[in-house]
Formats: sequence, C-alpha cells, structure tokens
Amino acid sequence: MGTAHDWLRAARELAARDVGRADVELLHSTDDHAVLHLRADAAAYVLKLASSATRPALDYTRTATAQRLAETAGVPVARVVAAGDDGALQHLLQEHVDGAEWREVRPRLGAAELATASACIARAVLRIQSVALPSFGGLDEPPGGTLVDALHSRIALRVRDEERRALAHGVLDRHAGLFAEPVRPTLTHDDLHHANLLVRRAPDGWCLAAVLDWDKAWAGPAESDVARMAFWDDMTDPVFWSVYRRGEPAADGWAERESVYQLLWCLEYDVPTPRHERDTAALVARLA
Repeated sequence: MGTAHDWLRAARELAARDVGRADVELLHSTDDHAVLHLRADAAAYVLKLASSATRPALDYTRTATAQRLAETAGVPVARVVAAGDDGALQHLLQEHVDGAEWREVRPRLGAAELATASACIARAVLRIQSVALPSFGGLDEPPGGTLVDALHSRIALRVRDEERRALAHGVLDRHAGLFAEPVRPTLTHDDLHHANLLVRRAPDGWCLAAVLDWDKAWAGPAESDVARMAFWDDMTDPVFWSVYRRGEPAADGWAERESVYQLLWCLEYDVPTPRHERDTAALVARLA
C-alpha cells in the first residue's frame, strides 16, 4: 500500500460496500497502516486500514472482538460497523465518537469536576475487568497456559528490540513467583493512556464518552491496566483509587507486580527520550 492515494482508494471501496458513498479524509498513515475519517450522509466514521502482514501484532478482527466484549459490559466504545481481512488488507470500520482527549480536558477541571471524571474512569476500568475470559493469552488463541506463559508470549509479540526483549524475559523469569497465585483472566486493554480516553461534558459533570484503540487488548490480569495507568502522568488520583479499590481490592504482592508490569511497558514502548530512559533504568535497577 504505502501512498496516500492508495489508502484513499481502498477506503472509498470499503466505504461504498459498508456505508455507501462517503467523503474520505486521510488522518494519518505509514507504509503499512492508515487511519481515515469518513462521512456518509449525516453519519461519521473512523476507518483503520493495515497490511495483512502486520498480523499477529495488529489484528483488527481481534480489536473488534475486544470492543464488542467491552460494549456488552457497559463500557462506552465506538460501535463496530465492519471488520475483516481479505488476505492483503485488513480493516476496522467504526462509528465516530464526539469528545475530547482526557489529556486536553483534565488540566482545565476544578476539584469537583475532576473527582466526577476520575470516578467515571475508574468505573469504566472495573467494567472492562468484569469481562471474564477462559484463560490468559490472546483473544483469538485457544484456552490454556499460565499467566507467566501469557506474559512471555506478550513480550515476544510486543517488544521488538532483541536486547530489550531478552531483558523482559529475564525479569519475568526472575520474578515469576510473584505471579504464582491464581488470578482470574479478564479483558485487558493494555493502552489506557490519555489519548485513548475521550470525555465530554454531561449535566452532572465530565463523563467518559469512549475508550478507544483496543488493538493491544488481550485476556490478562486486572492488575496490568491499572499498573500502567499508575505509571503514566495524571491517569490516576485518590478519587480514582478510592472507587477502583472498592471493586478490586489490592492483592498481596501488588506493589512488586506493579513494577514488573510497568517495566514490560517501558521495554515495549522504546522511545529515546531522557524521561523514558530514566524511568526504564530505575525499574531495571529495582527488578533486574
């Protein structure tokens, strides 16, 4: 694929099949994936396209499955219109959701508004984690295996750099005993950062409009999502934890496992910024 012309042509063909004639705007693209905005009559949509070669790391059929599971549990998500793979190109067509990114809104909120929004986000995380799954691993994988097995598989899938991948496997092996106690597999988003939470104003304050970007979703432990949220700036606060812990009390060993989950994210998200390198080094010193 690659060029803007190619992505636009593919988008128009898919739109004609699923929603009719549409105006198409390319929002973002690389050589192997693109995001486009579609408008057909009075309706707006977001279309994600990717080369079939990006599977299994990126699988829009799996993404659609995760969104539908979350929607059934009462999590606000973009409604999936169509998803599939023709062997060369995979696609995910979903309804556009109006709202603003949490990182844009949060700095403008007073204490009462922030408390309302934080409680809403915590309840949404609990709803995600209410989706019980048969075993740990990919949503499209057969049941079987332990949490440690599934985490090793996630490392192999998500950590691209060979040296960092070896470090992640080593840390997990060293601390495998922390994950020995049985926990329930739940739907896990794995990317609940500011840009993936859309909020909008409601009569009783700011509320969550949609949880976006389920491309990394899997059957994981409830702790994984909140460990990452705790690591990222301004994603949690005392109100969030008060609401969340009423539904999901902290288990023994949480603080140690939290650091492991955070390091796995640092090694996956390999960006050469001074802040990220300092954070990664601190976790490595603590765990490795």
